[in-house]
Amino acid sequence: MITFFTALADFFLYILMAVLAGAIVLKFVPAGRRPGVRLGRRTEVLLAMIIPVLGAAPVIQLTFLLAPEGYRVEGFLDIATGFRSGHSFLVLTAAAFLLMLAFRFGAPRWIQGILLLSAFGSIAYGSHSATIEETGGLIAHGIHLTALSVWAGVLLHVTVKPSSTPDWRGFLRWFTPVAAGLLAVMIGTGFYLMLLVMKAGDYASSWILPYGQMLLLKHLSLIPLLAAAAINGFIANKDRPPAGWLKVESLMLMLVLFFTAVMSKLSPPHEVDSTIGSEGAAPFAEWLSGTPILPIEAQFSPSPEGVLFLVISLLLLKILFICSRLDLPRWLPALSGLGFIATAYLGLMMVTSF
Repeated sequence: MITFFTALADFFLYILMAVLAGAIVLKFVPAGRRPGVRLGRRTEVLLAMIIPVLGAAPVIQLTFLLAPEGYRVEGFLDIATGFRSGHSFLVLTAAAFLLMLAFRFGAPRWIQGILLLSAFGSIAYGSHSATIEETGGLIAHGIHLTALSVWAGVLLHVTVKPSSTPDWRGFLRWFTPVAAGLLAVMIGTGFYLMLLVMKAGDYASSWILPYGQMLLLKHLSLIPLLAAAAINGFIANKDRPPAGWLKVESLMLMLVLFFTAVMSKLSPPHEVDSTIGSEGAAPFAEWLSGTPILPIEAQFSPSPEGVLFLVISLLLLKILFICSRLDLPRWLPALSGLGFIATAYLGLMMVTSF
């Protein structure tokens, strides 16, 4: 239960920092090509103040796990000064404090950007990947999270009030290539980070574990995200903002952030057999795929139910594109995207045995 609330705190931290990232990036964009909705100085200061509150969650989690009752304050201080996650929290707090001052006194936008990048770096320092490979893991995780947050942040600002963007075509001319570049960075760093925590051949085998489940769901959520991004950038009417499709893309990005947050709190599958021995199988994995047999090796075992779910997932993805050409209810694309993730997940798990 503590792990769940810690993951939830990380999720809201990612959203908060994405909003700030989007706000800072948009300060570099000419007024006519960005949304008119902007964060006020007080709002920016308030969001910066909340960063350490949410960032303290991992330290609080360790405190409850390691410190006996009655010594929680001392335990918190010991963990903050003696553990890697504590050092990450202290640097994040310092970066957030300086960022708060930068917002309050109107520091140049490039200083605000550097301070926010240092906050992302502090989160990356406390990640699994940085523990495994000090330099490469830290840099890759920091870049991965920053790229995802910038994309999500800019999109959230536009989605709040699409009509506030005076020149929609002008916005698309710079945001579409930027989003494509951020996606390429996310994919490249994502593969690098994945290979840090598991062997390439263990990808499907890791689905039996909680970490592997979240990784699979994250990858599946990227598919409707890419579909919505393509529709927004190339298919939808470019004379005015497609409010419904912007919401669909934002929803898919929120799912990616959520799965990323949960993954950060789970044990990575360095060795699938040993990890399942210590952590156990994921809650729904055994129910969908059967009882695993050591040594774990994922195998394709088609079943009528699994194949049916996979077919349904493809139909839902097709409906997503059909919605872009027809005047259908705005909730249908979002429901189709969510349905694709759920049915593709069920189908893949049902046609895989371990």
